[in-house]
Amino acid sequence: MAVAARRAPKRLWRVAVTPPGVMTLVSFVCVLAILAAGGAMVYSSTVRQNEVNTLITQTEPLADSAQELFNKLSVADSIATTGFLKQGKGNNASQVEYTEALRDASEAILRASHGIQEVDSREMEITLLIQQELPKYITLVAQAQTNDRVRNPIGASYLTEASALMQGTLLPNAQELHLLTSRRVSDQQAQLVTPLWFPLSGLAAAVIILLIVQVWLAVETHRRINVGFVLATALMIVALLWASGSSALTWATSWQKVDGTVRPLQELTQARITAQQARTDEALGLVQRDYDERRQNTYSQRIAQIGEALEATRDGVDSPARIDNAREALRLWDSSHASTLYQMQNGNFNEALQISLGAEGDATSSETNFEILDSELQELISEQRDDLRVVLNDVRTSADRVTKIVTFLTVIAALCVIAGTRPRLQEYV
Repeated sequence: MAVAARRAPKRLWRVAVTPPGVMTLVSFVCVLAILAAGGAMVYSSTVRQNEVNTLITQTEPLADSAQELFNKLSVADSIATTGFLKQGKGNNASQVEYTEALRDASEAILRASHGIQEVDSREMEITLLIQQELPKYITLVAQAQTNDRVRNPIGASYLTEASALMQGTLLPNAQELHLLTSRRVSDQQAQLVTPLWFPLSGLAAAVIILLIVQVWLAVETHRRINVGFVLATALMIVALLWASGSSALTWATSWQKVDGTVRPLQELTQARITAQQARTDEALGLVQRDYDERRQNTYSQRIAQIGEALEATRDGVDSPARIDNAREALRLWDSSHASTLYQMQNGNFNEALQISLGAEGDATSSETNFEILDSELQELISEQRDDLRVVLNDVRTSADRVTKIVTFLTVIAALCVIAGTRPRLQEYV
């Protein structure tokens, strides 16, 4: 037994160096190259499908929750500030809107925290901080409203402190969370539309190997064509062209679509955030009866930023008419703000308040036009999100199609190699 075991390698070597042995070994290498190339492409496409699924079901919803969190916190602060200026029925309506905004913000915090996978991440740290600080803000607003009901002037101080907590702690952290999650979405999207260079090179290498082996077989067997190898080569070329064409098409179209969707989405989101900040600061100036040059410069900068964002995104959205409506509302809001500021500077506080808040149905007041602007921006953001998900689903569908087709073609190609080798081996029997 021991002697036979020692002689086995030599026997195998003697068989391997014979023409049938070499042909078998070459065929085995071809089959291995085909299956390895196809397997690499299938694996890479499957990984890409999983990455798209993660982006659609986790990363993008997390970014949207972060955006919604920032927006609802800003809405709550804006409503709390403007509601402080109202009396009677208007104030009751503002209280309902304020409560709804806080409820939506709390739900956004929960959705965001559930979407964060890394417990030790900065994103989780931010959500915990907001959860801790938000009750303090709610308490300060409640104290401001309580004192305002009994006409205690200290109510304005409580409101100022609450707004300072919102503007100095809650909103900056919510904005950081939105930036972190948005950046992650952008990074993952850029990776998803990048061609699968490594598995594509594997398919190309398999085609080259098959061509070389066919030349070698023609010399060894004195036959120009081996039908099995020709079919295998043709199938691998089809697999290579299909995968390359799909990758090229996905890269060319999806890159443009992703960039054309993500960029407007980010700019519109930031415009909505900036509008909320401008409205809150405007209302706080009325509460404090002080609208100094610094506050006015900040307001003017924010209005200019919103206008630039609307101008830059007009040609990249599905509904340019909404952009036009938003720009008109922005113009009317800015005009109303100028009138409000003029009345304040001349000591006419009640007139300034009337211009800013307006009566029900007043189409020229700051509040009415801010609400129109915010509504249009919200709809535009929703449309861009839908477009983004369509693009991502297209990428997922393309990857799934490549997986199925390449799997089928490579398996058939491997069988063709075996079928092409078998007749040549039988000639030596």
